[in-house]
Amino acid sequence: MEISTAVFTDILSPLAAFSRPSQPAPEDKVLPPPPVPANSGHITTQSPPRPSPATTGTSPKWHLDGADFDGRRFFAVPAFALDAPPLRIDVYVPPLDQYPPTLLASLRPQATFYTLPPCIPSLPIARHLLRALETWSASLGGPRFERQYSSLPFGSQVLVTNVAPDPSDMRVVLSPNYDIEQAMPTLAALQGMWASRNLPWPPELDWAALRLVRQLHEAISLVHIDGTDGTLYVFKSLTRDQRYLYNELKMLLALPAHPNLVPRPLYVVTRRARFGGRRGVCGFVLPYYALGSLKHRLLRQSESCASERRITPSEQFRWARQVADVFVHITTRAGAFYPDLKPDNIVLCAREDGKMDAVLLDLEQRGGWFSWTPPEVAYVEYLEILAGELVAEGENEVVREEEVLRLLRAYFGDEEWTPGSQRDRYWNSEGGFSAPWLALRDSTGGRWDRAQVFMLGKLLWCLFERQGLVRCGIDHEMLQEDLGVGGAEGVIGFPEFRETPEGVRSLIRKCTAGAPEWEGRGRGVVLSGGKLVPVCAWLEGKAGDVTAEETRDEARRWWAKEVEKAMKFVGEVVEGRRQGPDGTEVSEVLRQAEARPRLVDVLAEIERLGSEAGVEW
Repeated sequence: MEISTAVFTDILSPLAAFSRPSQPAPEDKVLPPPPVPANSGHITTQSPPRPSPATTGTSPKWHLDGADFDGRRFFAVPAFALDAPPLRIDVYVPPLDQYPPTLLASLRPQATFYTLPPCIPSLPIARHLLRALETWSASLGGPRFERQYSSLPFGSQVLVTNVAPDPSDMRVVLSPNYDIEQAMPTLAALQGMWASRNLPWPPELDWAALRLVRQLHEAISLVHIDGTDGTLYVFKSLTRDQRYLYNELKMLLALPAHPNLVPRPLYVVTRRARFGGRRGVCGFVLPYYALGSLKHRLLRQSESCASERRITPSEQFRWARQVADVFVHITTRAGAFYPDLKPDNIVLCAREDGKMDAVLLDLEQRGGWFSWTPPEVAYVEYLEILAGELVAEGENEVVREEEVLRLLRAYFGDEEWTPGSQRDRYWNSEGGFSAPWLALRDSTGGRWDRAQVFMLGKLLWCLFERQGLVRCGIDHEMLQEDLGVGGAEGVIGFPEFRETPEGVRSLIRKCTAGAPEWEGRGRGVVLSGGKLVPVCAWLEGKAGDVTAEETRDEARRWWAKEVEKAMKFVGEVVEGRRQGPDGTEVSEVLRQAEARPRLVDVLAEIERLGSEAGVEW
């Protein structure tokens, strides 16, 4: 199956369980797609090289730094926007199914899904897009275009409405967006909402003092600050789902300092709106970690890069201990939680003695990828997604939206609960906006703690197997790696062990108790040769022989089983509550979860195993 916009519903979502073979994918609009939980808030710290000029000129008029995970949003700015305050104006292109077939083959836009960020500017689609942007902006006249662009509201868009062989035939328009600025709360409003916490607020910084260097990620701009010594900083902002930005700001200010937790913001950044003149909080400034993420360090290990120094056992244990300790700090000492652990959200920081420490980032609390999420949370997230859609007939049964809603309302203990509660303006939700995680917070038996232990167990697997990806289940992570067409030789995924010491293996098994992979759940679908194929065909070296419908069928079967488990789990918990305090024991999922150790116990075991191995902490 070719990668297209349809994969988000036909493959990567529990909605795939209810897709019909003859049902065409709905036509996409040119407007930005809705966000999908994954890595939209992650601080990507790689420093991609500037692409070579896309035109024959020696001074390119546009620069492109990367693309979003959906292949439709590109981080490209005109040259005059560099070293100017970041307006967060991104470029949007049509979905893949609106490309002419010949251009799909020649421009390979689907490669943006699985290409590492530093390499995206050199892709054919990126270079073609740069040519179109340069042709279009030149046609408007340099000074005139610069005035129009620079006067746009924060978070506006450049929309490319068609893709053509000749870049000059591609229609491009500026699309002002006033809603983002209007939704920004004032600094005084945030301080008033959070007044009871007595937070240590950093200085306010005018947005105009920032100078864009490059756009590393949807949420992350690399910047200089006027009047400083040229130090690079991270400016974090969001142009959709802004509530998570302000929730993270509150978390960063409220949490006590910890050496392995990203420090409190250096500045809160405010900007005056184009319409109305109200000054709102548009983001905040954090330190920049130039060594990059743990994920990229591990990927270079698994790819056997000759120039990459091998991670030592001391580093494995030290980073494992540091992450476990910061989890204890967040959960036990600060009464908060962290739902999105994975190597992407850990960066490395050099110490004065030459060693490297792990630093945890991204406190948006929006949730994580399914492959990292404990089943007692993931199953509820599945039903949240289904409750937001009109679920029709599946292969073997009918699951109605009303039944899913009834179960979730009973599970959350809220008869008024509705899915996908979205508001343009931030409101002060204590604990964030993830209903499945907040439900665990309010439960008994340390389930909140043990759910986070599950993610920590998978991180331990990545560390000690030297793998940047867990490679299990079906979710957005599978789009980050093309496994090729040569079969499974050399590819490892959780819970297979090759390098992990026996003592750590035992700890990982305990931490990930209840993981479906221990019961034999396979990956279902993988990315091979630029196409999504059933994992069985890939293992047999027959990835090129399967049809798109066979891939959809495999995903449909995989998700049908997952949805069945989710309905059963939530139903068991709801029924168990009716039976009294001990009624939740009817759920095997919860029994397995409660067999996991607590965070403090995991930390103690890592320290014991590391000391036995002679680790220098």
